[in-house]
Amino acid sequence: MPDTINPQVIGFGQCCLDILGQTSSYPELDQKAELNSLLVQGGGPVGTALVTLSRLGVPVTMVGAVGDDEFGRQIREGLLNEGVDCTYLAQSSGASSQVAFISVDDDGHRNIFWHRGTASPVVPKSFQAILSNSIRILHLDGLHLEATIAAAEMARSLDVITVLDAGTLRPGMERLLPLIDHLVVSEKFARQTNDDLEVALKQLADYGAQAITITLGKSGSLSRSTDGQTFSQPAFKVDAIDTTGCGDVFHGGYIFGLLQGWPLPQTVRFASACAALKTRALGGRTAIPALQEVENYLRDQTNEST
Repeated sequence: MPDTINPQVIGFGQCCLDILGQTSSYPELDQKAELNSLLVQGGGPVGTALVTLSRLGVPVTMVGAVGDDEFGRQIREGLLNEGVDCTYLAQSSGASSQVAFISVDDDGHRNIFWHRGTASPVVPKSFQAILSNSIRILHLDGLHLEATIAAAEMARSLDVITVLDAGTLRPGMERLLPLIDHLVVSEKFARQTNDDLEVALKQLADYGAQAITITLGKSGSLSRSTDGQTFSQPAFKVDAIDTTGCGDVFHGGYIFGLLQGWPLPQTVRFASACAALKTRALGGRTAIPALQEVENYLRDQTNEST
């Protein structure tokens, strides 16, 4: 890894190309709907979290895989344009890249159709050296389970903090969860564990994570800290244009808080603000804020409540 990169966070997992269309009405079967706007942009849980961190001023690097197709070229170019190091983003010959089509309605809600592609990330032979360089946090998504477990095991052996973005409880994930220090999961994932979210927090905590947060969309989030205390973070009120990528951006903001050594409530509040500001425009990355924007926004929220 070149010395000039000196990343603090490495992401191992998905990067995607999103094709987003905004429409006022979702069509019935065999019908058409005109799109009011169209956007092609990079996406994916880990990729977008790294873009968030880069905009917040954190040096980051991406480990993953794309195909040698046009989608793969655009994915890589989008990350590079955001300052994400792609030295270890492999291009798999003859493979296809992950792609998603996302329809967004006038209220900011979206339906996602996605194809994972055939390019699968593998742990590079130099991964231990990469982690040993300057990495403080390894961010994972768990889609490619065996490779994710191998990366998490290596991080654990080197005392590198692990963060997992868990959207769906897939078979075998119970092998990954004990290797995670900070578990930030979707409501869907939590309810697959237990429909009572308080109970789900406790059950997930039993795997050994330092902290667990369940993101709940417009209902905010629910967290459990190391000492077993739970707290809620309300969602910030915004006129949402598109909620695509909110969870990914939340993870980026959460990791930023970890890097600052903030207490969990401050970290979650900051992450929630990042996700809220992201909703201001179509696309998972378009409106991701810079650090000063988030700080100003949080200051304004504090002033309004006093």
